[in-house]
Amino acid sequence: MKIVKIDSILTGSRRLFVKVHTDKGITGIGESGNWGFREAVVGAITRMEKPLIGQDPLRIEYINDELYKRFKFGGTVIGGAISAIDIALWDIKGKYYNAPLYQLLGGAVRKKIRLWGVVDGKNIQESIESAKKLKAEGYTCIRLNPTNIEEANGTYAHRMAAMSEMIHAIRETIGLDIDLGCEIHRALQPHESVTLLKMVEDCNLLFFEDPINYENYLSLKNVTKKTKTPISAGERGFCIQDIAMLLHDESVSFIRPDICLMRGITGCKKAAAIAESHYINVIPHTATGSINLAGNLHFAASIPNFEVLETCPITSEWDKIQKEIKTPFQIKDGYLEVPEGPGLGIELRDDIELTAPYHDWEWDFVKCDIK
Repeated sequence: MKIVKIDSILTGSRRLFVKVHTDKGITGIGESGNWGFREAVVGAITRMEKPLIGQDPLRIEYINDELYKRFKFGGTVIGGAISAIDIALWDIKGKYYNAPLYQLLGGAVRKKIRLWGVVDGKNIQESIESAKKLKAEGYTCIRLNPTNIEEANGTYAHRMAAMSEMIHAIRETIGLDIDLGCEIHRALQPHESVTLLKMVEDCNLLFFEDPINYENYLSLKNVTKKTKTPISAGERGFCIQDIAMLLHDESVSFIRPDICLMRGITGCKKAAAIAESHYINVIPHTATGSINLAGNLHFAASIPNFEVLETCPITSEWDKIQKEIKTPFQIKDGYLEVPEGPGLGIELRDDIELTAPYHDWEWDFVKCDIK
């Protein structure tokens, strides 16, 4: 079996899917996680296509390694391109052997994957109501982001107090029978995260995610040393060395690898093994589309040190994911079952480029009073 063609498919404002075609009529589907610079990832995939033509798609490890080490540029553009191709190759392999992907990854450690529910609200009261709804739906883990609420503005003291109030309010709402995680999304400075962590230590958070921007691991370690709350990070990592550095410095209690950035399922399986050697659990990152989620279900099923799986943060985005595929996902009591079909076990709609037409992600510089 040989690779004969690779297609990049841009849809909506965040998706970049890849289809890898073979001479046996088997097509694999992948996805890139660099949604901010998708067009650059398409350029990298186009650059990679020529040497991939004629290669055996079942030689996944060899292809992944060659694509990464040939020029050694790294970064999330290259990582996103390799990841999309890697996921598609695993999909091909599962279809070739008529087996679900998790079987090729070592078999199932679990068949039902625990999800977290995302608190959605513009202010504290709306967030409380959202948490009540998630609890009623059966979720055993809930994640919130206190930096996004309306009350978290103004002076330093006011912002810290508002974020602390929200976290305490959600913990009181859901009780201790549900795990609670806090996402900062790299929005705070180190001293701000340290202050907030001290204010909410009595909330027994499962994790405090991305307390600072991800580039400086030494600064993250300094935050970790000043709290008893478990820290999670790693969603912007594009190689297993990123994970190794986080764990070497004891900067995290959970890692957050993204199969659509960290050289695909191949890279994330290695990241999980490295974490396992440090007694660290994995919270896979899910930030883009249906292939990202499906691949994560198989990844989560196949590793012993899985904790919980991220799901789409807002309802409108979840609706888009469901409309991308021929058979929608079915969440029940805060869990998703692993697809049992060959490969990823899901297929994109044939008309996806019509139902979710490509358009640019609009952005601008932060407004200020300097012209």
